[in-house]
Amino acid sequence: MGKSVRLALGLAAALAVSIGPQAEKPAQAQQQGFQVNRYEPTAAGEWSFWVDHPWYSSMRYFAAGITLNYAHNPLVFGRVSSSGVFSQTTAVIEHQLIGHVDLAGSFLDRVLLTASLPITFLEKGDPNGAGGVKANDNISFGDPRVGVMIRLFGQPYRSAISMSIGGLLWIPLRGLVGSDSSLLPPTGSDQVMRGMPKLVLGGLASHVMWSFSGGVMIRPDARIGTINDPAGQTAGTELQLGAAIAYASFEKRLAIGPEFIVSTALLNGNAFKLDYTSFEALLGIHYNIARILQLGIGGGIGVLRQPGTPDGRVLLRLAYAPMPGEKKAPEGPRDRDRDGVIDEEDLCPDVHKGNRPDPERLGCPVGDRDKDGVLDPDDKCPDEHKGNRPDPDRLGCPVGDRDKDGVLDPDDLCPDEHKGATPDPKRLGCPAGDRDKDGVLDFDDVCPDEHQGQVPDPARKGCPAPDRDKDTVVDPVDACPDKPGAPNPDPKKNGCPGLVEVKGGQIVIVKPVFFATNKDVILAKSFPVLQSVADALKASPQIKKVRVEGHTDDRGKVDYNVDLSDRRAKSVMKWLVEHGIEQGRLEAQGFGPKKPVAENKTEAGRAKNRRVDFLITDPPQPAGVQVQDAKSVEVPDSPDQSDGKKGGKKGAKAAPAKAAPAKAAPKGKKGKK
Repeated sequence: MGKSVRLALGLAAALAVSIGPQAEKPAQAQQQGFQVNRYEPTAAGEWSFWVDHPWYSSMRYFAAGITLNYAHNPLVFGRVSSSGVFSQTTAVIEHQLIGHVDLAGSFLDRVLLTASLPITFLEKGDPNGAGGVKANDNISFGDPRVGVMIRLFGQPYRSAISMSIGGLLWIPLRGLVGSDSSLLPPTGSDQVMRGMPKLVLGGLASHVMWSFSGGVMIRPDARIGTINDPAGQTAGTELQLGAAIAYASFEKRLAIGPEFIVSTALLNGNAFKLDYTSFEALLGIHYNIARILQLGIGGGIGVLRQPGTPDGRVLLRLAYAPMPGEKKAPEGPRDRDRDGVIDEEDLCPDVHKGNRPDPERLGCPVGDRDKDGVLDPDDKCPDEHKGNRPDPDRLGCPVGDRDKDGVLDPDDLCPDEHKGATPDPKRLGCPAGDRDKDGVLDFDDVCPDEHQGQVPDPARKGCPAPDRDKDTVVDPVDACPDKPGAPNPDPKKNGCPGLVEVKGGQIVIVKPVFFATNKDVILAKSFPVLQSVADALKASPQIKKVRVEGHTDDRGKVDYNVDLSDRRAKSVMKWLVEHGIEQGRLEAQGFGPKKPVAENKTEAGRAKNRRVDFLITDPPQPAGVQVQDAKSVEVPDSPDQSDGKKGGKKGAKAAPAKAAPAKAAPKGKKGKK
């Protein structure tokens, strides 16, 4: 192969060397990621750098460390002339330093799990690169590796031969995060996932430890040269073989010896041909410091060159790798507790299995973990002592206190509810309740299902004060407790009959509200009755909403009457707001002739229908409450009920209104309201 075939593929885009059959031609980089680094470290704490041993799970329980890997000329361009002579042209990567961060742990004395992450700390070479690839100036990551190995047979460190099987899987960072990241240079990550099943054989004779490993690296093919030149131009799925032999003294915590690694491409029958084969030789020494820290130093050369094989390699390992001690072959089956179960199988080798062996733990007696005299298989609470008062329904369990209030469940009338700071004296373990939410606990409340209200009854704790006349003014503050009236800020008039009464879901006015004829202007003689309505609302904060309703008789056009009644209702609401009533407590609506309380066939009936009502809407009133027609407001229909500027004598008794003619009023004329 001349000096050596220096072909290597790229850290995230495979490198292709283009070879022309008739003339020299520069190499070209492939547009696919390809991990060029060939060195894959053994598990942290292993007694070798590259070739696995089948006994790791019995020597190390856990290890973590870093292996520094320096490679000289790992990526080189060259040319091949028509005569077949190779000559180096460019060292694309001349110096490369990679750190492999490794973790390993063993389970069940047979299973080994590993993980490794390569980090490229340094790459130096031709600053211009070649074929579109050059050394990366930044710290970058390679593909993380995970692996598992299972020991099938053989005793660790005493059998002449042992065997393990396992596999490795590389996760392509380039495929996960994309190819544009500066942390993933073209020669550091594959585009797709790689995998390698492997077989490991090993043995120990005296102080000579040997190991052989074989596996198939499964990865996509990558072309290096032209299609016409078959020599060394393709890399892909390959067979990897390794062998190691070492002097090992576990008493001295030392291992030293060579390792040999051969990789050959499984392409078109070219296996083991020189142009498709890589070969490296290493010499390493490992020493465990104080049985805790392992130090390893090694170096090697590349003999045959395939992608990823450098001129030379230097390795340095430092790992936290505690040693449990040397494994010695037993002299024969032992049974320390003399219960008929040999120690290798006995889960309690120092405790006799007794007359009642544990069916789930070979060689162990049935236990009593909580020391309450009830054996665990029978104990419903094996980790809790049954106490001085055992639960009759659950063997081995104490009587419970689910709500943690100090009253045991069999005695607790409320076992799932804490008794609280004020327990109920009549119900053991229960908190005192307050069903009506009035602040008086039920056991003290004479009316436990009725809120005491704003004015409690002084004679009956927790009860509202009585209201004999049902005018919403309770008796203790009602100046006329036996006569219905309206609330009044004046204590001497509060609840006494006056111009208004609270009755049947209404604020009933005993005198009408007068308006100017066919207008929404309130006459001054109605101000006293409206002031009484305002006083009643001020003295009754429990009345949260009142609807002021305006009504007319059926004379005139309906639309006109509805509009007039609506304006009059709003005039009344405006007056109340101006005299201290919150607007949010009021609403106004006119209904015209739509809600009569009397027939419109007579003047007396029509007079009753011309009115203003004050309906309590919040709190909601009982269904079926009717408007008090006896207290309806007569809307003046004569000059005597107008604003007093026209017609008869001001303040004179209103003349009976005449019936409206059957014929509709002329356009633009409205009936007098």
